[in-house]
Amino acid sequence: MSEEETVEETTEEVEEVEEQEPAAGYKCVKCEQEVTINPVEEKIICPKCSHRVLFKLRSTDTQRVKAV
Repeated sequence: MSEEETVEETTEEVEEVEEQEPAAGYKCVKCEQEVTINPVEEKIICPKCSHRVLFKLRSTDTQRVKAV
């Protein structure tokens, strides 16, 4: 595989990731409410208690990534 092919494949993978919705799920440390926000456009703050420390929720399913 040439270097150009590797760069093209990597570029395609990056474009796929950028097309995904940036909204993410978070959980407030204080009141434990789950919140869905877009951290790029919105402030990271709990709408219920106004606490500013939130944990990002992680997926329980695992994904395998092909090693390069």
